[in-house]
Amino acid sequence: MYEVFNVGKTILLDGKPLSLVTPAGVEGWIEKGIPHSYRYDQVRDPLDGQMKYRCLYDKEGAEVPFVLVNDSDDGDGRVILFDGAGIA
Repeated sequence: MYEVFNVGKTILLDGKPLSLVTPAGVEGWIEKGIPHSYRYDQVRDPLDGQMKYRCLYDKEGAEVPFVLVNDSDDGDGRVILFDGAGIA
């Protein structure tokens, strides 16, 4: 498992910062043909204390990975967590 820290407003993965991306941002990458890949890691949900999964994206040309978050205009801007159902 990766070492994850939340330092103020910066989320770190193994000591390196994560960038944020919304589902619409990922759709934009797909529409523009920008190569990317995704993976899941397991983190503890701060709201209910349960272990859940979050989606991390690696985009070609980016130095840091991206974590999938809700759009702050439509939601709360939090990291999207999955309970494991449907994760391949």
